[in-house]
Amino acid sequence: MSLKSDMNNASVGVRILDCDHREMSDALTQLRAAVTAERDRSLTGTLLRKLGHFTQLHFALEEGMMGATKYPETVVHRRTHQQLIRQLNALAARHTRGGLALSPESLSFLDAWHADHVQQDDLHYGLWLNQAG
Repeated sequence: MSLKSDMNNASVGVRILDCDHREMSDALTQLRAAVTAERDRSLTGTLLRKLGHFTQLHFALEEGMMGATKYPETVVHRRTHQQLIRQLNALAARHTRGGLALSPESLSFLDAWHADHVQQDDLHYGLWLNQAG
């Protein structure tokens, strides 16, 4: 089963977050397709920056929801977001400077952090949110 189909079946039980997760999965799929087709480096850079921007917006949404609902693990979850954003920004910066050529194998990092974050951290929040009412 592909990562995309795994992510489309993974639900945290919060519609707006699930929609964002699908869009992020789609952005990763577009990036992977561009890399696999050996598209122009500027296109892969654009897609990588798009993914970074959308990820930051999504994390801000999550953190706002967590604050509004007084989620007890907000601080830990926010730290995870900050770490992921730093890693994604570093990857994009290295790519922009020409120091990193993206390959299908190098994209496995992005696939893994997205899947792990959704299926672990966000799932815990979704379960808590749905139980809290």
